[in-house]
Amino acid sequence: MIKTILSLIVLSGFVPLSYGQTPVVVRIAYQPTSSAILLGKAKGFYDQSFAKEGAKVEYDLFLSGPLAVEAAAGDHVDLLNVGNIPPVIARANGIDVKVIAKSAFNPATNAVLVSPNSSIQTIEDLKGKKVAVQVGSSVHYFLSQVLAQKGLTLADVQLVNLPGPDQGPALESGNVDAIVLWMPYRTQLEMAGKARVLVDSAHFSGGIGVFMVRNEFGKQNPKLVQCFLKATKEANNYLKKHPQEALKLLAANSQFPAAILAKSLEGFDWSMGITPKDVEAMNGIKQFLKSTQVIRKDFVIQELFDTSYYQQAGLR
Repeated sequence: MIKTILSLIVLSGFVPLSYGQTPVVVRIAYQPTSSAILLGKAKGFYDQSFAKEGAKVEYDLFLSGPLAVEAAAGDHVDLLNVGNIPPVIARANGIDVKVIAKSAFNPATNAVLVSPNSSIQTIEDLKGKKVAVQVGSSVHYFLSQVLAQKGLTLADVQLVNLPGPDQGPALESGNVDAIVLWMPYRTQLEMAGKARVLVDSAHFSGGIGVFMVRNEFGKQNPKLVQCFLKATKEANNYLKKHPQEALKLLAANSQFPAAILAKSLEGFDWSMGITPKDVEAMNGIKQFLKSTQVIRKDFVIQELFDTSYYQQAGLR
């Protein structure tokens, strides 16, 4: 009788997990600045979405995009939220990842900051000064854009490679003359009266955050990638429709107070679909990384993107 029942189950195409299948574990890499993932985690959007496909979720916190990419290279995470530079470096270094969508961001997220009482008043005043930046992150490219606008290059300043969380203390102690930081880290310093903005990224191109998938995982589990994107869209919608409730949840699940997060969320671009303009901007980033010898291997920029998951999820 039992054999008959099992035969019918197999013929029907449904095999329950209790008969030997182990649930797929989806490993999501996020940062303290990953608002949608933080909210989706707190509200259970990802858990619910993946549960429909019989999968479970693990969340891994990283302090920067480059560290998350390293984890993907070592097959420790499957889906990632990073800035605009780590994907290009990853692809050039042979790490098989794909950009699948944009993450919501404030166009003014990046800024060059100095101490409130600093004698530095203009970008030109940075010449010869020590400037802290996380090399290989979005602010690295942003600094090059800012300097180029004034006829300067990265060679005109003394670059100090520092992770975002370490830049504030370095500025306060006087170990560096300026820092280049993103929200909400920069917002925290500003609101505490510990830093002054020289220029932000509001009027510079290429400042996007992205969601990526480890390509092998995506090919094996396309529906799970779609589940991730749908849950992310749900989190974005909740942020838009219930900003106060969302801020309370984000503050409770991050290291930043609600007031700082509220400032960071102003002017968010909520679109997730990749556009030709985004591809063009990423190509500009690739050229910058080649010119600064951060990467040496070239590739066709379109190889970095796979928008099929977004389209198949019905999120056009």
